[in-house]
Amino acid sequence: MEHILAHINQLSTAYEKNVKHTRDAPAPTFLLDGPSGAGKTTLSAHIEKNWNSEVTLQIVHMDDLYPGWDGLVEGSRIVSRMLEERAAGQNTQWQKYSWARAKLTDWHSVDAHVPLLIEGCGASPQGSQKHSQVRLWLDSDTELRRERALSRTGENFAEHWSDWDAQFTEYVRIHNPQSIATLQVRSTE
Repeated sequence: MEHILAHINQLSTAYEKNVKHTRDAPAPTFLLDGPSGAGKTTLSAHIEKNWNSEVTLQIVHMDDLYPGWDGLVEGSRIVSRMLEERAAGQNTQWQKYSWARAKLTDWHSVDAHVPLLIEGCGASPQGSQKHSQVRLWLDSDTELRRERALSRTGENFAEHWSDWDAQFTEYVRIHNPQSIATLQVRSTE
């Protein structure tokens, strides 16, 4: 994990020194993608905790973007839109999905001039390589992923595991996010 943090921090520092004063230049964007249970949320929390920049790190969790259990494709589309707006130097926004109420709720803004990490299944659609500096692909053994995903408290993932995994398999077939990853990590614990 330390090499991931070093890579991200190096790009953030380069932005602060070289780009941040350029009018409308977006701050670095980091994407963390991979299948359910691979450890993306845990890694993003580790990155946030160890962020060594004077600039705040914005984090968007894809779980807040999906409009329900069949929403992986829509969540990925939202990421593409946000990245395009951000690359143009524009602030962007997204609407949070409430899983408890099964509907979209609060709007959230993303500042184009503050570093951004987007984590979750579908975070690196094809084309995102033009609008992001780091694209991490995190994976692990299927049984370990399944065990992790099903152990999350407050989620009824067990009844949706197969359908969600099928959506993710289709997303990978279409977008091939591993092919645009700048770093690939396989977790074993």
